[in-house]
Amino acid sequence: MKLIVLGINHKTAPVEIREKLSFSANEVIRANRSLRDTLSLSECLILSTCNRVEIYVVARDDCAGGIKRFLSKLRNIEISEFEKRLYIYEDSDAVKHLFRVAAGLDSMVIGEMEILGQVKIAYQDASESKTLGKLLNRLFQKTFNAAKKIRTETLITRGSVSVSSVTVRLSEKILGHLADKKVLVIGAGTIGEQLLRYLKKNGVKIIVVANRTYEKALVLADRFGATAIKFDDFPQDLIDADIVISSTGAPHTIIHKDDVLRLMPKRHQRPLFFIDLAVPRDIEAEVNKIDNVYLYNIDDLQKIVDENLSLRKNELDSCNEIIESAALHFKNWLVKESFTPLEMRLSPTEGEIR
Repeated sequence: MKLIVLGINHKTAPVEIREKLSFSANEVIRANRSLRDTLSLSECLILSTCNRVEIYVVARDDCAGGIKRFLSKLRNIEISEFEKRLYIYEDSDAVKHLFRVAAGLDSMVIGEMEILGQVKIAYQDASESKTLGKLLNRLFQKTFNAAKKIRTETLITRGSVSVSSVTVRLSEKILGHLADKKVLVIGAGTIGEQLLRYLKKNGVKIIVVANRTYEKALVLADRFGATAIKFDDFPQDLIDADIVISSTGAPHTIIHKDDVLRLMPKRHQRPLFFIDLAVPRDIEAEVNKIDNVYLYNIDDLQKIVDENLSLRKNELDSCNEIIESAALHFKNWLVKESFTPLEMRLSPTEGEIR
């Protein structure tokens, strides 16, 4: 058996390519089953976030080509458009890669805390899909243990450690103090909730939340002292908002250039700032060509991230020691369970996680 991960992330591809391969929360369970059945896989799991799409499989043969064809057909995109952006890891390299991903070591924001929750959701989705088997089940349980050990025994999470916190820092760089600004948050999911928390922490008094499920927006607004509006009403609030942060799971753009062009005279050409955290993107890229309109997407956060990286670099050696130890522990389990010949391809490592 072979353990393979094939993926694309913020390091290998810009958002305009990543969004073409991304999966919404509603698609993942069905896609897991389709992938398994199409390629006759023993086990599989799809992880899709704003910064990465990764497919973990257990198969008897090298199936990387089959996965590429699956993605190409499912997303109606030529393999040549994304093939050079992919990375592929096998066996021990795949194990260590997953450990690094779940611990936030492969993230845009090193040490960010959101990714572990996203990995757990991917695991739960695969479990519901019934595409997990003994190997991936065990691997992901060891992954969660290793990530917890890294977070509790190192200082890797100090500083700005989430996309949401970095987004608020970007907002401050754009507008200065945010206390007297009006912020419109579109999307009431995990990122939306974290955004409200950081915005309130930074003294923002006027926050409006829009979501397709109004009741969810209402619950979130009540918790953080914000105002909830129905999703169809958010264009009206663009008229007097200072900054708009969007993070929906929509499969297509929800704000277009023509919409904003019609809006600007009502604002008397007052500057309007958009931050689009969604993948696929919520806001049409052409919006950025309008006078006094400024659009930032998830990839634009990298400059702020780089400022914080040095704070956590000293912790990477300790994190890698934990990962090496966890990989050995997983290899020993493979040997014990007679997963041949996979364990023979797992490189020897010293140490053992406890």
